[in-house]
Amino acid sequence: MDIKHLFDPSKDIYRTIEKVITYGAAQKHRLKAEISEYEVTTSLEEQLERLLTSMQAAMELGGENEVGVWVSGFYGSGKSSFTKYLGLALDSTVQIDGFPFLRYLQDRLQKTQTRALLSTVAQRFPAAVLLLDLASEQVAGATMEEVSTVLYYKVLQWAGYSRNLKVAAFERRLKKDERSAEFHDLFRVQTGEEWQNYQNDELVVDSLIPALAHQMYPTLFKTPTAFTTATSDVIYLLNDRVQEIIDIIHDATDKDCILFVIR
Repeated sequence: MDIKHLFDPSKDIYRTIEKVITYGAAQKHRLKAEISEYEVTTSLEEQLERLLTSMQAAMELGGENEVGVWVSGFYGSGKSSFTKYLGLALDSTVQIDGFPFLRYLQDRLQKTQTRALLSTVAQRFPAAVLLLDLASEQVAGATMEEVSTVLYYKVLQWAGYSRNLKVAAFERRLKKDERSAEFHDLFRVQTGEEWQNYQNDELVVDSLIPALAHQMYPTLFKTPTAFTTATSDVIYLLNDRVQEIIDIIHDATDKDCILFVIR
C-alpha cells in the first residue's frame, strides 16, 4: 500500500502546506483550507470558552470596558491560528462561499455550549476587528517603532487613508466636512486619474496636494504652498493617538466594540 492511501482522499497530499499561520494570508481559498484543517483540541476549546465568557461578562457591564488577553505558549502551540480564527469569526464582514467565517470555526468546535457562546458574543456585541502582525508590518526603516505607531499606520491603511500622516489628516477633514467626493472629482479633473491609485505616491502628494488643499480650503491654506506633507514636525501624545485610532475605526464602521488582535 502506498503511504498516500493512508491519508484523507479528499485532500491533495501534494498541496502546499504553510509552515506558519500568518494574519496576512487572507485570501478566501487559503482561509477555507486553513480552517477546514484546523484541529481544536480539548484544551484549546476550554481556553476559547474561557476567553469568550470573559469578553461577554465585560461587555454586559456596559460603559467603557477593556478586555486585554495575553495568549502564550511554545512555538508551534497554535497561538497564531487561535487568535486569527477568533478574530475573523467575530468580524461579520469576513465570508467564505457566502457563509460567515464564524460558521466555519463553529464547525471545528466539539461542544454545543462553546459554539453557542461564540455566536452569542458575535451577535450581541458586533465588533470592528483589526489584525496586526508586527513582524511583517513594521514601518520601513523603523523596526523599533512603538506598537501604537505601527498600529496607527495599520488603522490608516485599513480605513483607506493615505500612509502620509498629513495627507491622512487632510482626508479625514474632507470626510468630516462631507467633501471627499468633491476632492476626488477635482483630482480626477486635474490629473485624469483616481485618487485611490496615488494617495500613497510621495511624488504625487508632494506636488499636487498643497495646491488642491488651497483650492478647497483657501481660508485655512492661504497660498498654494501653505499645506505641507512633511511629518517630521508632527508630535503626538499617546492618549491622543489612541483616541484618534478609535475615532477612525468608529467613523469607518459605526461600531462601538473594537477588537485588536496583535502578534
